[in-house]
Amino acid sequence: MTKSSKVISQAPGRVCLFGEHQDYLELPVIAAAISKYLWITAEKNNAEFFRIHMPDICQSREIWIHEPFHALQKRDYFGSMLRVLKRYGCIPSCGYDIEIRGEIPISAGASSSSALTVAWGQLLLKLFGADVPIDSDLLARAAFTAEVIEHGEPGGLMDQFTISKGNVIHIQTYGNYKIEFLTKELDGLIVGDSKVEKKTLQVLAGTKEKVFGAMEILKRKNPGIQLSHITPESMMQYLKELPDTISGYFKAAVLNHFFTKQALFEFRKKKINLAKIGKLMNQHHEILRDLLKITVPKIDKMIEVVLSNGALGAKINGSGGGGTIVVLAPGKEDHVIEALRDVGAAGFSVKVDPGARIV
Repeated sequence: MTKSSKVISQAPGRVCLFGEHQDYLELPVIAAAISKYLWITAEKNNAEFFRIHMPDICQSREIWIHEPFHALQKRDYFGSMLRVLKRYGCIPSCGYDIEIRGEIPISAGASSSSALTVAWGQLLLKLFGADVPIDSDLLARAAFTAEVIEHGEPGGLMDQFTISKGNVIHIQTYGNYKIEFLTKELDGLIVGDSKVEKKTLQVLAGTKEKVFGAMEILKRKNPGIQLSHITPESMMQYLKELPDTISGYFKAAVLNHFFTKQALFEFRKKKINLAKIGKLMNQHHEILRDLLKITVPKIDKMIEVVLSNGALGAKINGSGGGGTIVVLAPGKEDHVIEALRDVGAAGFSVKVDPGARIV
């Protein structure tokens, strides 16, 4: 708990390097927190309200500090986080005037909503404390619960854990999860923004339903089958048992898992081979484009131009249907960013970030 009258909570954006559409299947991901941020500035007031001002989106809101939030409005992460943190003994005792600003592209796959949820939870824990030890694990779990579980949404836990813990990390998403630190630097990272709004919930729900449906069919003939144990070689026998309408989604899950494991092998080396990482990113993107079909023409054009301008690898970033791409182009950043502008997109270099923090 803090006695300061003014506090600033900062949370970074996120890129998924490997494992897109994998975390909700309890398969591993490799992701990185990036140096694009959302800030929440809070200053104590004399009222029992959080007066929230969001100038970037021209919205304001007031929340009574004792509001129980028995029911939640759709995607109200302010309310769901307050409800979740009360279970940990984080009880608001006074009001604050709050301003939220950010530079993370919105509805673009860079996890602006998760950055908001993490930053809001981090602020509340800093201001009001909790009955349990406060660390990045608690923050990540609370943010995941507030954003996904409380609202019954189909996402996984990659975003909240990457933003809370920072760096480039490997996340085992099954059971109690396991985080492995891989590196705090990755040269040549670029985020390209298509400026085409993505459709997170529709895309996630559709792909998740089809992969789960495929596994249900396979389990009837193959009791005990586990998606994480299926290899590209063993996959072929199972494809024969699936209808064409969902077989591609099952194939995508298996191959994306395979590419993620290959990338993890490279990241664990003392010296990371960026050319191999880039090649695996390209292979991963091809699966997302051709089998999951989550790209749009502008994203396809962006990938084409960055690769033709010296990038080692590139893939769509996030659930798909628009949004951003993540590019690996060490030494070619200026060429790649200019090429993105030429096709009507925005590009910016980013660094790997150490994660959410009070500043």
